Amino acid sequence: MSMQDFLCGDTIKVRWINSGVTPTTLIAATYTGSETMVDSAAMVSSGDGHYYHLHTISNTPGYYVAQTLATIGGKPYKNRTAYRAVLMDVN
Repeated sequence: MSMQDFLCGDTIKVRWINSGVTPTTLIAATYTGSETMVDSAAMVSSGDGHYYHLHTISNTPGYYVAQTLATIGGKPYKNRTAYRAVLMDVN
């Protein structure tokens, strides 16, 4: 599995796409490697089954997991993506 690096302080767009059904609940959350939640919000619909959440990368370098949790027909659906927050030195 490949892992993306993002610069500390950057903003990324967490996406969830399902044009076939509308979820009753759709949440985006981000956790540290030790499972501490650092961000959580309801996702925003941009139409046609596309949802997003703008997440600002932590200023603390390390490993994180961005997760979406949808509830469809009373059942939970998860999608998790690991990433690494890094500091970039300018010489």
